[in-house]
Amino acid sequence: MEVEKIETSKIEITTTPTETRSLESRSVASEIELEKGKLILLGSEIKFELDDLLRASAEGLGKGNFGNCYKAMLVDGPTVVVKRLRDLKPLTNDEFVRQVRAIGDMKHPNLLPILGYCNTNDEKLMLLKFAPNGSLYNRIHGGKGRRDRIPFRWSSRLSVARGVARALEHLHLNCSSSQTAAVVVPHGNLKSTNVLLDENDDVRVSDYGLTSLIALPIATQRMISYRSPEYLASKKVSKKSDIWSFGCLLLELLTGRISSHSAPPGVTGADLCNWVHRAVREEWTAEIFDTEIAVQRSANSGMLRLLQIAIRCCDKSPEKRPEVSELLREVESINSPVLDSEDEEEDLSLSMDQSRTDDSIATATPSR
Repeated sequence: MEVEKIETSKIEITTTPTETRSLESRSVASEIELEKGKLILLGSEIKFELDDLLRASAEGLGKGNFGNCYKAMLVDGPTVVVKRLRDLKPLTNDEFVRQVRAIGDMKHPNLLPILGYCNTNDEKLMLLKFAPNGSLYNRIHGGKGRRDRIPFRWSSRLSVARGVARALEHLHLNCSSSQTAAVVVPHGNLKSTNVLLDENDDVRVSDYGLTSLIALPIATQRMISYRSPEYLASKKVSKKSDIWSFGCLLLELLTGRISSHSAPPGVTGADLCNWVHRAVREEWTAEIFDTEIAVQRSANSGMLRLLQIAIRCCDKSPEKRPEVSELLREVESINSPVLDSEDEEEDLSLSMDQSRTDDSIATATPSR
């Protein structure tokens, strides 16, 4: 199946919203101490030695939920991301390797590939493909109100929803036997900062499968699935918790506003599930949609259909949420509209209007 492309804006995009780039580039060896012979590459997509990685210039990508990440630029090779894993379960070396390999086997065009790993007494690392066009979070919220921002159009947002739904179905239907007991929630941490755009602007979902590696007390504090209604009510999660997370992601796509469930540190979000339910109940649904897509009149029916899907995914009762394959069918059944001349005129007017206060949309609690 062909992977759909989405537009990227000519704005500064970072791998995560809290990314901090180092002012001077240092080598990987100066950041991470690795033992010789402990780098294992998965598959034949890339070939380099541990010494090549250690000599690569390293650039900090900030502290993630489960450890620091570095962008490593090899002299005669690809650019990769080195993810240092912290707060792991008390796994033996064999158990760690088995779980990482199981995650690496989950290959799909819309999943960010795991290229390899390092396993020493002092360091547990993952090597990941680098996605140069940043995260969905930045595509939605970055550069709002700036003249050089390219509007994030409806067709592109629909392509994102399809790509994430395909990745989620693959994860749910293809958990390996070695992971089944450990992975109650196949992704567990689905949010806009973990949806990346690669060099071709294809959707790549990252941070999947970590529930098999991360210690449960840490997972309950930092993973999105553990903020679902069922965990808050009964301390239980399931595959349907991923469906709830996907629903929250759809609402962020549709509204252009930040969800409190996945807001990065220091950013104020809103409970989009409750806000949207209130909007529908009080019949001011038209005010839900992000201004960048609300002006595209030919997209109205598609936006309403995706909103209905999102609301079903966010149902407080897990049993009432759709199964992942049904969810994918419904998302893919929404047709991409042809941008007509009226839409183009509205879109141009929106881009040139510098009186907008879009920055407040990205940070403020939604209100009618």
